Amino acid sequence: MTGMTRRWFLTATGAVVVAGATSACSTDAAGGSRTMPRVSSLPEPVASLRTSWSTDPFALGSYSYLAPSPLGVSVRKRLAAPVGRLHFAGEATSHEAPATQAGALLSGRRAATEIIKAARPGEHVIVVGSGFSGLGCARGLTDAGMRVTVLEGRDRIGGRTWTEHLDGIPAEMGASWIHGHKGNPLTTLLRETGGRSYPFDYDSVVGRDEEALAELEAHMAKAEDVEHPDTTPVSALLPRKMSPALRYAVNSVLVQEYGAEPGQLAVSAEEEGTAGQGGDFLLPDGYDRLLDHVRGRIPVRTGAVVTRIARTTGGVTLTLSGGESLRADRCVVTVPIGVLKARKITFEPALPARKREAIEALGAGLLDKLWLQFPSVFWDKNADVIEWFDPTDPGRWSMWVNGHRVFGKPVLLGFNAGRPAQDHAHLTDRQVVDSAMDALRRMHA
Repeated sequence: MTGMTRRWFLTATGAVVVAGATSACSTDAAGGSRTMPRVSSLPEPVASLRTSWSTDPFALGSYSYLAPSPLGVSVRKRLAAPVGRLHFAGEATSHEAPATQAGALLSGRRAATEIIKAARPGEHVIVVGSGFSGLGCARGLTDAGMRVTVLEGRDRIGGRTWTEHLDGIPAEMGASWIHGHKGNPLTTLLRETGGRSYPFDYDSVVGRDEEALAELEAHMAKAEDVEHPDTTPVSALLPRKMSPALRYAVNSVLVQEYGAEPGQLAVSAEEEGTAGQGGDFLLPDGYDRLLDHVRGRIPVRTGAVVTRIARTTGGVTLTLSGGESLRADRCVVTVPIGVLKARKITFEPALPARKREAIEALGAGLLDKLWLQFPSVFWDKNADVIEWFDPTDPGRWSMWVNGHRVFGKPVLLGFNAGRPAQDHAHLTDRQVVDSAMDALRRMHA
């Protein structure tokens, strides 16, 4: 939801340019070579913002991924299936666009249609969660004339859509891109709100190691010969001992995309997703504009932490953390897969075995961000992407987005995913910034 698109792998490895990581060179659109600038002394950042999605009790991860399981790609439809008057939505339930905000929105709309077809006039529906899935569902139900209550455990709406501001620009803490803008419902929202789009060019890059990516491509080609891709991890395609360069490539292509390490990811994960074609967009005016457009005037009760959902005769009863009970005819659960896996909500009676198996079969991936504002630009102003490969810890701070290119401000956005993100999750803000600055200094030394 917040990382690089899988299409990046295909375009990045389509034409191999020999360039080692130590040379820090790349090829621009005109075919000329660019070298990462050497800087004797980097300025200190004047402001920063970071995420730690794995420690966020309302997320416990960034987005779902397909782990090795006999359920395979059918797992998402199993998770989406209603249990009586209890309905499920969220990116983890989307077979069209899992792990994206488009998938979340489509799942909410799907749940709304499901309820409208089954409900009697005048029914009351409680929606748990106010991200794109929850608000998309609430919008569909409200427009159909149904009574809707939206509950949100946080003190803000949006879930994993979370826009802060840094130096006057929208700093996305959750979703950043519209992945595959053609045929994407988010592109329709963008057009309706009059928002701007920035066509992101993953090949406008400095620091990429094309040899390493070509090596990874050769290993990944073996996926076609895997007899049981649903139960086989991607790590089975890779050598047991990987060179630092190959570990960098694995991080750039797989870990940054799925938020999971190769041993956690099923080979069939690449088969998921049918929605959205074309390139990816960044949103210079902020993702929250799109979310507000979906919400409209729908009221959201924040600070309402649901701890128990009981299916009763003819309805559902929800219990909040303070002990309050709320009753409705139906309920839509849109909480992230990490929350479901951690059993933060008790279901009574227990969910059917098929539903529990689906929850267990999906993984909760992790991708965290660090926004850094500087007094001036010291990096390549013309590249969309800055990559780096630390030979001692490949994958740590390996990808950066050039905020100056998108927003015209001296801002960098750095990423850690999978194990490097887990390693940083419990550090203080100062420690995370120090870690990033150590990487940036070595990148530009």
